[in-house]
Amino acid sequence: MSNGYRTLSQHLNDLKKENFSLKLRIYFLEERMQQKYEASREDIYKRG
Repeated sequence: MSNGYRTLSQHLNDLKKENFSLKLRIYFLEERMQQKYEASREDIYKRG
């Protein structure tokens, strides 16, 4: 039983790390999208 618990525990830890990594990736992608949106919006105001 101990070995099965250890395997499940390790799998859970791996999933938590992957989840955190994906959340971090989403955060930075959203930041980049926001910066591009603001930059393009500023270009529109400069042209107008």
